[in-house]
Amino acid sequence: MAAPAADAAPAASSKRAKRPPPAAAPKAAAPSHAAAVAPAPAPLVSAANLDLERFMGLWYKVAKVEEPQDALRTRERYEFLQRYDGGVRVIATSYDPLSNRWDRRQDYMAPVDAKGAALSSHYQLPIPVHFSISRFGPFGVSYYVVALDPYYQWAMVAGPGPKSFSILSRRSELEPEMRTSLEQLATRQNLLKAALQWAGPDQESAPR
Repeated sequence: MAAPAADAAPAASSKRAKRPPPAAAPKAAAPSHAAAVAPAPAPLVSAANLDLERFMGLWYKVAKVEEPQDALRTRERYEFLQRYDGGVRVIATSYDPLSNRWDRRQDYMAPVDAKGAALSSHYQLPIPVHFSISRFGPFGVSYYVVALDPYYQWAMVAGPGPKSFSILSRRSELEPEMRTSLEQLATRQNLLKAALQWAGPDQESAPR
């Protein structure tokens, strides 16, 4: 009997073993619609009273509706210092681009009642708080704190001019969301008589 041919190997050994197909990647879970929508921030509210001692310190004017003679001033800030008699010394600093110089002035103001008489108590004053500024002569002019953050991080003031309105902040720059919330609060309380002018970046510090 003839021997089998050398190349007559079993058919199974001449074929490569087939690999199993790769497992399908798990499908990503569909995003939840509820998680994608961020809740709207709660509207800002004003404190009911002003504690004069907590109100002291440095404030930046971050937005304003100003009288024409003061509309161009920039980098405005106020430092409030409580006096022994219950009044307040105000150191105001601003930059005047027309004269290319810094201006610094001092005022004196005191909380008064509706008739302009000095208040016997200077603490926990109900908002709006009426201050009288005496720099402009013996009769003074009115300056009102009309809204105040409960944590004393921002304040809205009106005066001394009849159309003057400004927003003060403990920080020189605010996020766009915070600006929008403050403007909405001013609008709800009918405090705006014209469009707000927001301050630009505070790039240079005032001279000491």
